[in-house]
Amino acid sequence: MQTLHGGINRFTFFVLLTCAGFFLLTGCATKIKVNMLQPAQYHEASLTKAIAVLPFQGHGGKAFAAELEGVLAGIGIDDKRYFTLVDRASIDKTISEMQLSQSGLVDQKTAVKLGKLIGAQGIYTGIVTQNKYDDSPYREDRQTCTRYEKKRDKEGREYQGSCISWNRYTVNCMKRVANFAVSPKLVEVATGRIIYARDLSSMADSSGCEDTRPAQSELVLLGKVRESVKNEFRRDIAPYYVTLEIKLMDSTDGIESKEAKDKLKRGIEYADKGRMDSACELWGEARIIAPNSYVLLYNLGVCAESRGDLDAAIGLYKQADKMLGKPEEDITLALNRVEGAIRNRAKIKEALGSK
Repeated sequence: MQTLHGGINRFTFFVLLTCAGFFLLTGCATKIKVNMLQPAQYHEASLTKAIAVLPFQGHGGKAFAAELEGVLAGIGIDDKRYFTLVDRASIDKTISEMQLSQSGLVDQKTAVKLGKLIGAQGIYTGIVTQNKYDDSPYREDRQTCTRYEKKRDKEGREYQGSCISWNRYTVNCMKRVANFAVSPKLVEVATGRIIYARDLSSMADSSGCEDTRPAQSELVLLGKVRESVKNEFRRDIAPYYVTLEIKLMDSTDGIESKEAKDKLKRGIEYADKGRMDSACELWGEARIIAPNSYVLLYNLGVCAESRGDLDAAIGLYKQADKMLGKPEEDITLALNRVEGAIRNRAKIKEALGSK
């Protein structure tokens, strides 16, 4: 299997069937899903690997800092832990020896001093600015039928007709809104610079009435918004995977040979079953027979992209684009996608190589 520049394989794939049955007969398309590694939103933060997390200020700050510590400790790429965290006991011991408050109130100068003592490259501090829920009661109108019209059919059998008497009433309801906001920052120990600072926030709501399902509990809603904030933080500070859908092509334009057409079709059948290895082999054989098919070039580009060979993929997509001689949506998407991945490649290599 070929890999990204630097020997790092960053792609996995699986097949998504967009409709039942074989798509050449039904007109439906086969897509593969490719998991592609993206650089962190804040690249400099992703290069700081030996880190410590201090208790955050604000309501629930200490507990949320512990949750972020868990996020950082759980990040792994290629079965390798991405960050090295300073042991919590060592941090607490050093804070105590420095006679610092456990409240999280640490300025940059103190963070640098603390970081040097505990062997950290970076120190995360922060403040929780919002961690609450609000309940807003309201009422909803209801009505139920208390009496129906009685009717008879042609055989004299009685059946229920329209409602002729209604009972109208109101019920008590409640809307619950949870809000969470936090401002984490990362201080670089060597320089004292703040290399990451963000205001992260999330909101979730739930409504319910006394005669239906109640609103979700405050614990559930606050858990949701904290989870949303943690997910955003995760993308900020370390490389992460995204799943992309890539459509295969099935047109026989430029293919005169029956054998090449058959190989294209059978390749799609293999792709339908998740057998991209066999599909790519068949399309490679077909391309030798039908070198003027932009479809085969494009599908082979998908093959190269799915195994992480970006240089081969961009070359094949460019050949397909040139051969077709006019803009085509899937080829344009492929060119933009792979060009972006090539631009990101150096950042990912640096992030995975730095310690």
